[in-house]
Amino acid sequence: MTHRKLATAAAAVALAASGLMAAPVASAATADPTEPTATSVEVGLVFKGYDKAVAEAHGYTIKTSPAGFEYSVVKDATPEQDTAAQAKAAVRWGKTVKKTGAGVQPIQEDYSDFISPSCGKAWLSGIALGNLSVDISTGFELNAGDAAIFYYWNVYLSDAGGTSHQDFGPSGLAERRSWSGHRTVGGLSPSNGRAWIDSSSSYAALIDGAYCYPGPVTVHYGIN
Repeated sequence: MTHRKLATAAAAVALAASGLMAAPVASAATADPTEPTATSVEVGLVFKGYDKAVAEAHGYTIKTSPAGFEYSVVKDATPEQDTAAQAKAAVRWGKTVKKTGAGVQPIQEDYSDFISPSCGKAWLSGIALGNLSVDISTGFELNAGDAAIFYYWNVYLSDAGGTSHQDFGPSGLAERRSWSGHRTVGGLSPSNGRAWIDSSSSYAALIDGAYCYPGPVTVHYGIN
């Protein structure tokens, strides 16, 4: 199985999950269409903001740091916990930081990328099985210390017969660090097929109110 990693700057715009619009997803891998192949692509799981209601419901509050970025911290936090929460959020927003007497100050933009992602990693693989079918596996793993309480994942498939999609969730995750899903999809058309995660609607909601989305990822396979 072939693995590739893609790199880009982490997004730094807070978005509510209900307000996102679908966006086109770029191709990320290719495969020999003459025989069944397995292609797997791994990308970053990128932070895109906080949901204050989710944070409040789980014992966190959203604040604005002296440097101007939002961060999530447990209610009634100690000064040390507050400083640590600011540092964590700064990295999520794509900044390296230094701690000073005035708090956490960003010193460089665009630190996080799909190699050193701000939330964790996501992946997608497609294995052509023959009999006009493909095996789809996908999922995510959060960075150490983070926990997801909810997720929704949407994978599109395209071949000569048209485009379809496979929904995973929406479902709760009971504070798990990772999730994976697997499906065999049949009834496809002989052609060069591809599958991709809808990176604008697929997400993991974290216990501290953070929302994290997979980077653009596409896999290609031959259907026969």
